[in-house]
Amino acid sequence: MRISAVEHHVSDLAAAVVFYRDLLGLPVSHGDASARVTLGSSELWLTEGPATAAAHHLAFDVPARNFDAAVSWLAERVPLLRSADTGEHEFEGPAGWNSRSVYFLGPDGEVLELIARRRMRHLPASEGFGPDHIVSISEVAVAVDDVSATAAELERRFGVTSFGPSSANFDPVGDETGLLILVRTGRVWVPDGMRHSGPLPLAVWLRDLGTPGEFRPSDTCTVIVG
Repeated sequence: MRISAVEHHVSDLAAAVVFYRDLLGLPVSHGDASARVTLGSSELWLTEGPATAAAHHLAFDVPARNFDAAVSWLAERVPLLRSADTGEHEFEGPAGWNSRSVYFLGPDGEVLELIARRRMRHLPASEGFGPDHIVSISEVAVAVDDVSATAAELERRFGVTSFGPSSANFDPVGDETGLLILVRTGRVWVPDGMRHSGPLPLAVWLRDLGTPGEFRPSDTCTVIVG
C-alpha cells in the first residue's frame, strides 16, 4: 500500500511554504490558497484553515543507509524532539518494525518524522542526505473514535490489514510501503507527549490496493483508494 497524496489544513499557508521550501529545501508549488509539496513519490497538499490545538502526524520514508546523515541534516534546520523519559532523539520502532526514527515539528505543530525501515530495499542512494533522498510519505495518522472498528472496515473494503502491534488506541494498518496510523481521538503523540490527535480535516489517497473506493473513517477524514 502506497500513499500517493495527503491533504490537510495549515493556519498560515505562507509560513508552511517557507518551512517546506526554504527550510527543508523540498519542491513546492503554490498559489493563493493552496500548496503542493513533493516528497519523493508522494505529494503533501496544504490548504489554509483555522488553527487547532490538535496535531497531524506524518512520517517520511528515507533510505536506511542514509539515516545518520538525515539526522545530522535535519538537526541543522529544526529542533529535534526528544523522549520525555530518556532525552534521546533517535527511536527504534515498535516490535517487528525494524526501523529507526527521528521526530520534529511542522509549521503548524504537526508531529513529523523521518523513518528508515531496514528491510526496505530502496534504489542505491548517494552518500549524505538531502531533500531528494526522501522516498515518500510513509505514514499518516487518522484519529477515530473506534480504532478496532475502523481497522476492520478497512480490511473488509480494501483487504488491508494491521501491521501490528495494535491496541484499542493504536493500530498501524497497511505495510512497510505505507501505513495509516489509526489512533483514538485524544491520544498523545510520541516522543514528548505534549501534543494530541484530533478529528482534523484530512484526505489521503492510496494506491497499490486491489479494490478502488472511498471510505470516511471520521466526519473530517476521507480515504480514497484508486
